[in-house]
Amino acid sequence: MLTLLPGDVPVPVGSLGPWEAAGSQGHDTPAVGLLTFPLDGVAPGRRQLGVTSPADVNLQHRAAVLARTELFQGIDEATQRRIAEHVAERVFERGQCVFVQDEPGDRMFVLAEGAVKLYVSSRNGDIVELVRHRPPAVFGEVALLDGGPRSASAEAVERSTLLVVTRPELLRLLRTDDQIAEALLRTLGTIVRRTTRQISDLAFLDLQGRVARQLLVLAADGGGARTREVTQGELANMVSGARQTVNQALRSLESQGFIRADGRTFDILDRGRLEQLAEL
Repeated sequence: MLTLLPGDVPVPVGSLGPWEAAGSQGHDTPAVGLLTFPLDGVAPGRRQLGVTSPADVNLQHRAAVLARTELFQGIDEATQRRIAEHVAERVFERGQCVFVQDEPGDRMFVLAEGAVKLYVSSRNGDIVELVRHRPPAVFGEVALLDGGPRSASAEAVERSTLLVVTRPELLRLLRTDDQIAEALLRTLGTIVRRTTRQISDLAFLDLQGRVARQLLVLAADGGGARTREVTQGELANMVSGARQTVNQALRSLESQGFIRADGRTFDILDRGRLEQLAEL
């Protein structure tokens, strides 16, 4: 009688192929041998038959996420896979802080799933939301380039999965791949343009105009006709306004038939008038 140990699988001898079997064969019963597999449960040689291990699946997933971002999509698959081997994967729950303004920054992040907001805050606790990222997105790269502190804080808006790229890895890529350097320059250009637009909005648009513009941005994220979910407090942070005055602006827009509130979302009823208010 055979005693099976953990990792041992009884199989017919005829199916063993090149593997060695231990056991005996009678005249009237099929032969049964004892084949010992490695701890991962995959027999020697069978890895070559197209069976993908969980580690390989996870590596392929990370490489696929990197390939979707503007920063890494221009490099070849082999390089994407090599980067994926050196990045960590972290999950942040809703409301959890990714990094804090003014702290040292030694890594950047690739958003694989969920949503993350970047914001700046004053000593009095006032908050201005700069941008809300959704996949595919890269953020936290500025502090890696100049070695300075974080210029903003990052917080998960919903449960989010992030890939973590360290500063040494990014600098190595910048030295060896011109496409990475060019993509990073485009990313920095986007940050400068966004900052310039936000300053212009504050200088030249009244609160209702800024609310109209932000609703259009949220609608673009949501598909065009309806915004993504947002609270009035979050909207106030996005447009640098008080919650009460933002509420008044929303009521005014709704009374004029430009939008319709539906819980935490807003239907865009008159895009043209909103664009006029936002000076688009």
